[in-house]
Amino acid sequence: MVNAGVYLVARANPIFASAPQVMALVAAIGIFTAILAASIAMTQNDIKRVLAYSTLSQLGYMFASLGVGAFTAAIFHLMTHGFFKGLLFLGSGSVIHAVHEEQDMRRMGGLAKKIPQTYWTMLIGAIAISGIPPLAGFFSKDEILGESYKLGFQWVWAIGVVVAVLTAFYMFRLIGLTFWGKSRVDPEVEPRIHESPRVMTVPLWLLAIPSVVLGAILSWPGPPLGPLFGVEGQGLLAGWLAPIFEHAEALLGHPEGAFDLGGIDGLLIAISIAVAVGGTLAAWRLFGVEIGLLRVAGRPSLVTQLSNRLWFLYRASANKWWFDDINNLLFVVIGGRFANALAWFDQHVVDGIVNGIGALTRRSGSDLARVQTGRVQNYALGIALGLIAMAGSYFVILGR
Repeated sequence: MVNAGVYLVARANPIFASAPQVMALVAAIGIFTAILAASIAMTQNDIKRVLAYSTLSQLGYMFASLGVGAFTAAIFHLMTHGFFKGLLFLGSGSVIHAVHEEQDMRRMGGLAKKIPQTYWTMLIGAIAISGIPPLAGFFSKDEILGESYKLGFQWVWAIGVVVAVLTAFYMFRLIGLTFWGKSRVDPEVEPRIHESPRVMTVPLWLLAIPSVVLGAILSWPGPPLGPLFGVEGQGLLAGWLAPIFEHAEALLGHPEGAFDLGGIDGLLIAISIAVAVGGTLAAWRLFGVEIGLLRVAGRPSLVTQLSNRLWFLYRASANKWWFDDINNLLFVVIGGRFANALAWFDQHVVDGIVNGIGALTRRSGSDLARVQTGRVQNYALGIALGLIAMAGSYFVILGR
């Protein structure tokens, strides 16, 4: 369901291409959503909530890509994201199952050795979504950033680079808090931690495989791998989607420049990799790392120190920029009072008028019904009185 909007805008590409101002608005909303959701994911402690805000952020990436006119890149990221985010969500379910329905990462830690299959597959998913080569997320994310820059949306590219740093950071924060360091699991639950059954771990490995290779497969023999190996051509996905987007690209007048690995394209790729690695290293420094011989302990005191120093940003992120409070104020408190006022107006004024007219009609009918007595002498008396009234009126008029 969450991908339906991306697909809709992509399929309606000629309509959007006919309104460049609307596309710029789509790009602005998309990249704003990406950085907003990423900033919220930075401090969430519920493992599924981190992934939920991550999904929102990546969808923002896709809409930003559609807004700048990089339609193929948006669908590319839609496809790769589906695999590694599906892997991460199922992996989080496996973690929750292993620790007996606990979702707070502050009550996890040290799970890498106890649930190794879940750990390794989630590590693959984290590397993929962080945009570290050669996994799938690198290819699609890099194409979005590169196309944004080359199509004249440098501001989208700049914010997208910041989002890439945040993405790598919060994903390895999740890995660090969940799998590395000392165990913080409830002592009563600790002895019962176990790896999930095959019915849960096999799908994780099946999703891990495309999370590793899908990006390279869909982009081959196009950039960036094709030129790197001396092969020139259009990528598999780009060639497949070309007939769908060619009309929109013609309307937008997008130039088809050659890929220059030694020029701007190579520089953009280097920046993309650098920011992903930078976000990863920052998370490792704060929350530790345990991959093979690479072992660094987390620094909770430094995390606390930075949180206190950046207290406003930390509180804003932890409180989801107070969107829930704003939503409650606008739609529950103010909206509720406004709805109650409308309900009172409807009940007492609208219904009162309608009911009053109905009551008046009923009373008038009841009073008039008394005239119909069924007695001939009463009717004769009424006729006589009527004739007298008419005659009297006639004489009055003549007298004037």
